[in-house]
Amino acid sequence: MILEDYNKTLEQDVSERTLALEIEIQERKRAEMLAKRAELALRQANQKLESLATLDGLTQISNRRRFDEFLQHTWLMTMRDGREMSVILCDVDYFKNYNDTYGHQAGDVCLQQVAKAIQKTVQRSGDLVARYGGEEFVIVLANTDAEGAVSLAERVKSAIASLKILHSTSDVSSYVTISMGICTMVPKLTVLPESLVSCADKSLYLAKRHGRNCIKHYQKLFFRDSKPC
Repeated sequence: MILEDYNKTLEQDVSERTLALEIEIQERKRAEMLAKRAELALRQANQKLESLATLDGLTQISNRRRFDEFLQHTWLMTMRDGREMSVILCDVDYFKNYNDTYGHQAGDVCLQQVAKAIQKTVQRSGDLVARYGGEEFVIVLANTDAEGAVSLAERVKSAIASLKILHSTSDVSSYVTISMGICTMVPKLTVLPESLVSCADKSLYLAKRHGRNCIKHYQKLFFRDSKPC
């Protein structure tokens, strides 16, 4: 009788310990699942923050910070391959006049449309479209020679023209247009990547001096027109 009671007590004790262990295991699994969910949520939040940090708030394309990082990276990669790369600077013609005529809200919408058209035209995943500042945009083209850069610029220019955004105070068209400056280089250790941007800026300045709504290209220390302005 004593042995029987002992066995029952032992079985009950084992059963209770087993149940407690099962509960503990379930709680651990639940804690692990919650920890994984929290880790995933944190990772997604960090990715969102990183994305916001490299996106232009108005146009939702890459911002100046992302452009600076991408330019450095692409310069090094292209230098390693011994290939050419190009930068295209784009400026919306007479944009101050546009804002003064239609208002800043309409100006924001205009920039959004222009950014979207440029982004849609630049289709290679290895290239970048970014807002450079104000009404200026920049395109970085890896492994792209002068001919390829000019060809893309002409397609971008046509894409903007096809938007047919009215601009009654422009001196070159009844619609919004852009001026574009291009530079192509073979990256070298002795040259800073910023020189590519500076060179493209000189091309853009020339495009503006020649009446805007046109494309100018700078290569090997001389200017070359892609098309007469």
